[in-house]
Amino acid sequence: MEQDPVWRLLVRFSGPAIIFMTVASSYNLVDAIFVGRLGAPALAAMSVTYPLVLSFIAIGTGTAIGATSLISRRLGAGDHENADRTASMAITLCFLLSGLLAALCLPNLDAILRLLGASDSVLPLAKSYMSILIIFTIFSYLAHIIANIIRADGNPFFASAVAISSAVLNIILDPVFIFGLGPVRPMGIEGAATATVASQGMGTVIYVLFLLSGKASYRFHLSYFLPRLKIIFNIYRIGTASIVRSGAQFVVMGVVNSTAASFGVIPLAIMGVLVRAGRFIQMPVLGLGQGMLPLIGYNHGARRKSRVAELVLKSALAGSIWTSLCWIVVILFPAQVISAFSTKTEFLREGEQAIRLYSLFYFALGVRMVPGFFFQGIGKGLPAAVLTAAQNIAFLLPVILVLPRYFGLTGMWIAFPIADALALLLGLFWIGFEFRKQGINLRWWKTQSKAAWDNCSRGA
Repeated sequence: MEQDPVWRLLVRFSGPAIIFMTVASSYNLVDAIFVGRLGAPALAAMSVTYPLVLSFIAIGTGTAIGATSLISRRLGAGDHENADRTASMAITLCFLLSGLLAALCLPNLDAILRLLGASDSVLPLAKSYMSILIIFTIFSYLAHIIANIIRADGNPFFASAVAISSAVLNIILDPVFIFGLGPVRPMGIEGAATATVASQGMGTVIYVLFLLSGKASYRFHLSYFLPRLKIIFNIYRIGTASIVRSGAQFVVMGVVNSTAASFGVIPLAIMGVLVRAGRFIQMPVLGLGQGMLPLIGYNHGARRKSRVAELVLKSALAGSIWTSLCWIVVILFPAQVISAFSTKTEFLREGEQAIRLYSLFYFALGVRMVPGFFFQGIGKGLPAAVLTAAQNIAFLLPVILVLPRYFGLTGMWIAFPIADALALLLGLFWIGFEFRKQGINLRWWKTQSKAAWDNCSRGA
């Protein structure tokens, strides 16, 4: 981690994480593609449930990120025992979180879904889909968090291989359970949820068997799994940023869904598609950030400041390449992208304009999301939490409340790139301030750029 070229390290650590995060987000995207064949109300029901699903995912991701950052810093300092304790505590948290969320959400599911914009026609579909996911949240959390601690242990490719296998199984099971095949009766929207939890359950079993086989370097003892407040505090001191993001997204997406629903079922269905597609595009950047975390944590712990700066800049560059390519595809081929979810004339007509406006700032997402991961990597949870919440609470929420009143649907779609641009400016300012505070400079970047330019000039 201290000596290998940064690009090689990013490929090794972020490559599998990118695959895992992209595959994880494919569950909801694939569900939406198949459910779209059931009609706009079913797709609108998935739009209503998505903020809640996203909140569950963000809580799991925050736990995984906090544990991974803490494990990496412990390993960097040579403290293997506390790395083992942290990995064990992360598994314990899977059970505590899934039980707590089920106890809170199941009795209040109707009220939650109505808060998120569910009408009388959409509520039964949304409830039947979400109930299954809530009951089996344990599979989602175990698969996600164990995969992350396996990656932190130096087995990223195994974790990604299992994730890909689970995603492929979900793609196979989705049409079987939704539309029925042979002895399997058609289950409609419930079939999409059933396929998801079955796929995640398979992944969980494989991950647990891997840990029990002794192939990981972790050493588990029963006492390590007992809740220890100090370890839990240190995990969430870093992972809180993602938890805050989940709460912020839940509140804001409730307002967004209600605003979209005020324009009709079709805009609500389109909103769900755009949020899912946007999340899918963001996933590789999130995976890049998760791979970057242990590298930044290790080098920050080893006081290799120039390596930290190099990791930040090269991660931002890699993320920007991906998001810029996605932006070009969406801007040039909006009809083809939106038609993957429904071929209804009204849906296509409204969706084509919506996706172009919604994605105007996609090209910069690769840079916008890096500052939060940097602060998480160096162990500063508060700035990361503020940056992740700002995009939704401070920027998107006020804009989404105002613009649709004056510009209708156009104002709603354009609110998202405006919020992204403001969040980018805040992140760049804060990370620049932190670099100066810690004495991290970018002179190595200027030197490398000049050397690369000289080599090109001599080659020409």
